[in-house]
Amino acid sequence: MKQTMVQHEQRQKWANPFDFLFSTVGYVVGLGNLWRFPYLCFENGGGAFLIPYSLSVIFIAIPVIILETSFGQYCQQGVSKSWNRIPLFKGVGLAGMITIFHSSVYYVIILAWAAKYLVASFQFPLPWTSCGNSWNTESCVEVGRHDVLNVTGNITYNGPGRNTSLETTAAEEFWSKQVLQSSDGIENIGSILPDLVLYFLLLWVGLYFCTFKGIKWSSKIVYVTATLPIVLIIIILVHTSQLDGASNGIYLYLTPNMTKLANPSVWISAATQATFSFGSGRGSMLVMSSFNQYNHNFLRDAVTIGICDTIASFLSGFAVFASLGFMAKQLNTTVLDVAKSGPGLVFIAHPQSIALLPHPQIWSCLFFITLILLGFDSEFVFLEVFVSFIIDCSSRIRSYRWHREVTTAIVCTVMCLIGLSMVTEGGIYVFEIYNNYAVAGWCLFLLATTELIGIAWVYGIDVHFRGMTDMLGPFRGKLYLKLCWKYITPSICLTIVVYYLAGLKTLKLGDYVFPVWAQIIGHLMSFSSVLLIPGYAVYIKLKSKKTFSELRRVLPNQMSLTTTENNPEEVILKLCEKNEES
Repeated sequence: MKQTMVQHEQRQKWANPFDFLFSTVGYVVGLGNLWRFPYLCFENGGGAFLIPYSLSVIFIAIPVIILETSFGQYCQQGVSKSWNRIPLFKGVGLAGMITIFHSSVYYVIILAWAAKYLVASFQFPLPWTSCGNSWNTESCVEVGRHDVLNVTGNITYNGPGRNTSLETTAAEEFWSKQVLQSSDGIENIGSILPDLVLYFLLLWVGLYFCTFKGIKWSSKIVYVTATLPIVLIIIILVHTSQLDGASNGIYLYLTPNMTKLANPSVWISAATQATFSFGSGRGSMLVMSSFNQYNHNFLRDAVTIGICDTIASFLSGFAVFASLGFMAKQLNTTVLDVAKSGPGLVFIAHPQSIALLPHPQIWSCLFFITLILLGFDSEFVFLEVFVSFIIDCSSRIRSYRWHREVTTAIVCTVMCLIGLSMVTEGGIYVFEIYNNYAVAGWCLFLLATTELIGIAWVYGIDVHFRGMTDMLGPFRGKLYLKLCWKYITPSICLTIVVYYLAGLKTLKLGDYVFPVWAQIIGHLMSFSSVLLIPGYAVYIKLKSKKTFSELRRVLPNQMSLTTTENNPEEVILKLCEKNEES
């Protein structure tokens, strides 16, 4: 009988230092840089928004990145085993993995929408430019035309003085009627959309084959997927900045309105964007850095990651608003009237501006390829982190041949099956619940806060500094890190948590108000992660029958004992007791 059990393979490592850097840069430079940052900058004071955003990067994002990368690299283990050093706070790592799971489920649907637009970009003319299609309504108008042939065959006047209250553009109808084919609410989930399902499944198959061998495989792919989107954004920027009216969009994008800085919501928006973009609090950087060599210079990489993400966001804003400025000039309107955020920017406003360019099919293909690649990089990391978490948690799984390939297949299948609910006629409503609740802003800030408290206060910042010195030798910036980790960053994050919870509102999508039961499900999804933090602390206390103070930490020189035992949790409890006695 063929032996199915094999010796435990050695934990994977990055082949060279640039593998880690390119993978993490590809992770942080994602969809939010293109569809969220430019609009936030425009809406919250233009160039003035760069002040709170830069401060958020300096005092929230980069300190948390350094904390996660240093802790993961020092432990040389994944989330579960790394947090064994602080038993009371192990729930922080588990909660981060839940947010990673939720993110992986709904992130791919955005790529499926982009894939549909990419395929449609090969049509002449582009399908979101005309009103004579089967999905169009009588209220459809073609952008930039005065006399429009609508779906009924009648000529509709589209000039000055018309009544626009009931009109929708061809791009809006293509998005809502053809891509989403949205029902009247989440109560009516409707049927599966065959074309979206096809793109969705193909994307998951592609993701599987890019990640099923672990970082040794995916780290080679990110050299293309991390750099090509930046190159394409620069190409689009260079072209759109030369168009008539582009300077108007760039001017509005950058013009500082310092009075906006007096509004607390501007600072909250900046902190939220920085936190989401860098993935702070999820533990993904901890896992990725655990594949580093022990003496890798993670401080240099953390600063490089922060600079790359900020530059990418800034360049994306230039490209987007140069395009919107051109569109506003062509339509004889203002940038304010055409600017949108989120899906409305990349699936309505930007395709409309592309349609006005010469050779729009080429620019449309470039734009949606960029969008897909930006999302692919982030999804690579989501999958790698979650699969590594599953494998690290079980020595039995690691003992089987092809365990990584099989585990990755199971994870992808489960996530894909859950995500199928978002490729239905009511899928956009499911997506909005995931987008607003599953990885809610207050959850990430709370996770970041507990990470900081757990390592800087409970584990001990001096203990952690000794570990960093052991890896890097003497290093600069201890005062900055100490102030951020112990005081500045957790105070800011906790304040924002309170702000978010105090301002919770009823979830809406346009004029549609989500029913109470749907919002309850959303809140349960939010709590599905953060409740693990106190939940695990209570569990380990009840199991050990010790006080919380006795379960504070396991000293670094004792951790090797836990990796050689069948039940490391029992060893940890004994070591905690020993430390307390000493």
